[in-house]
Amino acid sequence: MFGFNNHMLESLFNIFGGIATLYASIGYIVSVIFSKIMFDILGVKPILALVPFYNTYRIYKEYKGRVWKRNWGVAYILTFIFPAGIITGVVLNLTSYKVNNEVVFNFMLLFLVSIIIVFICFLIINVFGVIMLFIMYLPIFDTKVRKVVLNIQAALTLLTIFGTSIFIEIDPNFNTVRLVMIQMIFSVVFTIVYLLAAREVRARIRSGEYVLQEKLDYETMDSFEINETLKARKRRLVVPIISNELNYNVIENNDMK
Repeated sequence: MFGFNNHMLESLFNIFGGIATLYASIGYIVSVIFSKIMFDILGVKPILALVPFYNTYRIYKEYKGRVWKRNWGVAYILTFIFPAGIITGVVLNLTSYKVNNEVVFNFMLLFLVSIIIVFICFLIINVFGVIMLFIMYLPIFDTKVRKVVLNIQAALTLLTIFGTSIFIEIDPNFNTVRLVMIQMIFSVVFTIVYLLAAREVRARIRSGEYVLQEKLDYETMDSFEINETLKARKRRLVVPIISNELNYNVIENNDMK
């Protein structure tokens, strides 16, 4: 009744697997380059940039006490690494399933459940990924143009996830592929922008005119002092040396008032 067999499924999974592998490889290379630049800024061993997932986690961790109050690397693990691991497990489980006419119904049921699980995980990764975009790149985006690019990237990501169904309701002839292509092309632009921004921040540090924000000592400061100091820093990872000295006096100035 169904035309499924192992050869067809293997061919299908090989195609999608090849695309996923290519996408992941490019993503890994970009991640290593960006992490290497950021580690030069943050004073982390450059070799760690080669470790997938940890390199991104470490950047979030180093932001704590400098620009953000919390270690957003924990959120990165919960909203990206875990869901990505589940998706990988589901795909591997499907590829190892032996299909014939006798068990095709069981496979179709498993396939349906797998699609639901993958969709939920994909939703978690992308929705929280938009939030993590701001957490990661806002500290190094200090121009209006770059912040506009960041907002456009976030908006296109949300539109691709949620807007497609809305547009189809309005216009049944809406070309969803075009929206996805626009989002993919702009992602390349966004990647170039944040790599250049990171390089510029590193150049400022090496010039000696800018300094990396030091981590706050949470043991000697209460929550209010931490929030006020980070607010005074305006979420910037590096600042001119004079500005940095002024930022550290924010608590003292408040006390004098």
